Amino acid sequence: MLSFIRRLFQRQPDAARVASLVLGRLQQQLPGETLVFDPAQYLIRRTGNGVIYLNNIYRDYCQAAPSRRSEEIARFVLGVVGSGEQPDDLEAARPRLLPVLRYLAGLDLLWIPNEDLAKPHTPKMIWRPFSPALGVAVAIDSEHSIAQVGRPDLERWGITFDEAFAIAVDNLRHKAAPAFTQVSPGLYMSHYGDYYDAARVLLQELAWQLPLAGEPVAMMPNRVCLLLCGADDPAALADMVGRARQILREQSRPLSSEMFRLRGNAWAPWSPQGEAGGALAQLQREDRMADYAEQKAALEKAHEAAGIDVFVAAHTLIQRNSDGAFLSYAVLPKGVDTWLPEADLIVLSESAEGEPTMVSWAHFVEHASHLLERLSFAAPRWKVLGFPEGECLRKLRQVATNWDDAKV
Repeated sequence: MLSFIRRLFQRQPDAARVASLVLGRLQQQLPGETLVFDPAQYLIRRTGNGVIYLNNIYRDYCQAAPSRRSEEIARFVLGVVGSGEQPDDLEAARPRLLPVLRYLAGLDLLWIPNEDLAKPHTPKMIWRPFSPALGVAVAIDSEHSIAQVGRPDLERWGITFDEAFAIAVDNLRHKAAPAFTQVSPGLYMSHYGDYYDAARVLLQELAWQLPLAGEPVAMMPNRVCLLLCGADDPAALADMVGRARQILREQSRPLSSEMFRLRGNAWAPWSPQGEAGGALAQLQREDRMADYAEQKAALEKAHEAAGIDVFVAAHTLIQRNSDGAFLSYAVLPKGVDTWLPEADLIVLSESAEGEPTMVSWAHFVEHASHLLERLSFAAPRWKVLGFPEGECLRKLRQVATNWDDAKV
């Protein structure tokens, strides 16, 4: 995502021009609000610390025909302005409830600037875990917007999240007939055109109805795409990963690079063997690095504002010389308060002059778990309580590795 934002400003004046057009329309529709454009994060800050992210509208604007670009901005603005419309009672809300998938690392970026990072995070949004990267939530659908249901809504309607979720899934089941196109032998792509394609992974019967080779496999690279193929079809699996990569990099409303396999009535994260597995692993490594880069930038800005002195370690990719494989590493310096990301290798730096000790993440956790306190982020990060010493450090040195010997 950071690379996308950088590309925006390499293509000036287009990105700034789109932001200006959106800001002007919003100011016309919301005359009582203070709206400020933040070019560094490519968003608009509004009264009450709310934010309006512009990445999606920019991509939609660029992909639309020139004659329809004004319509895209008008549609986006209507969605922002109408997002506060909430039904007063359950009967009014019931037919409008639908499930949505949320990318959890993206949700972190919403709360990091506005909460005390020294305290455990209590989510204000309500969602149920679907996978390590995704959560499922309930939304109120309207003509121009999709607004997530919150605790005040459920309390007003007198129902639980589980009850609202059951209503939403049933509504989605009856919303439209199955709409899948075979885009290559054995690979099917949804084309509902209603922004709920990805959420239809919750309707497992859709996958079982397709003529797939083996158990169903799914990817949801963005909100408007559900890809399905069979676990026993290597060519379709490889094509699925390639198409998911293209959608994640080029289209709006990105979700996850996770791949799922359906066994019975439950989807679970899965990775195939061979070409598809290698391509999927590389895609996921790139996405994890981007998530950590965004997380690091948000944390550093929040720490600076709060006057907190913490080293937020980077998650960096490097290519191994022996076989060209990519692996990640993070540096843990001695004597520095550190928030450490998960990585293939942890580089223990005792001094600027000395040779660092590199250990795999598995070995680091095995011998130094007592020094780690998990923080409340979707992209896993730990508060390091102290640098390894004594017997712990001795054991880590015994299992030390280097770039070429590290197993990915």
